Amino acid sequence: MGWNKNGSFRKRKRWDIVARDLVGMVLNDLVCVGAKPLFFLDYYATGRLNSKDGADFLNYLINTLEKVNCELIGGETAELPGLLVNNRVDVAGFGVGIVEKGEILGKNKVKEGDILIGLRSNGIHSNGYSLIRKLLDEGKISFFEELIAPTKLMINQTLKIKEYIHAAAHITGGGIEENLSRVIPDGLSVEIIVNWEFNDVFKKILNAGVSLKEAFRVFNMGIGMIYILDKENLSKVKELLSEEEIVELGRIENGDKKVKISY
Repeated sequence: MGWNKNGSFRKRKRWDIVARDLVGMVLNDLVCVGAKPLFFLDYYATGRLNSKDGADFLNYLINTLEKVNCELIGGETAELPGLLVNNRVDVAGFGVGIVEKGEILGKNKVKEGDILIGLRSNGIHSNGYSLIRKLLDEGKISFFEELIAPTKLMINQTLKIKEYIHAAAHITGGGIEENLSRVIPDGLSVEIIVNWEFNDVFKKILNAGVSLKEAFRVFNMGIGMIYILDKENLSKVKELLSEEEIVELGRIENGDKKVKISY
């Protein structure tokens, strides 16, 4: 969707972004346990089927999955005229991957002294759009392309380094604190020092009057994925991810509060 100056939406039909967001939100989560994606199923529902729109979405979905060596093996297309009106479309996805039991990443491998690094996001990804729509409706921001930048795929990067990390957290709704807390054991904590520059999209959101605390609660704020690893593996991970911007975030220590963010 785009946003006209008079405040109304105009159709854009960016099925490439829809497909990328769907794959990113499913498989970026899946890979956090160290699993290699194998296959994917999709669900496409609309009030009245437009065959061109459905075909465009499907083609973009297949192309996106090919980038992460995952295969679309089936799905469901539904017409729901009583539920989806005004050309609304609802899409969902389901992914399956595989990982050896002893290689599963998670908080059981995290220990005191581990360090945290972040993989930069390329924008909002797919979380926080209720707040974005509110800001648009109230005229506090105007539409710009960075608002709908497609979710960054971080599958291949994570699989490339999985033998050198203990855990991974995909930063989605709830921001860094909520998502990172899931992979830190009880009795351990980390203080995240905000020492990176925010993406332009987040600068504009903050300038629109959203507090830093609220922004960190809702958005990824420029960090798409967080990895926890032994400090001795840092140079190897940076070498393997040499094309990525890596941010050093903090160190695991003893403590009751799992995640503290210091602005």
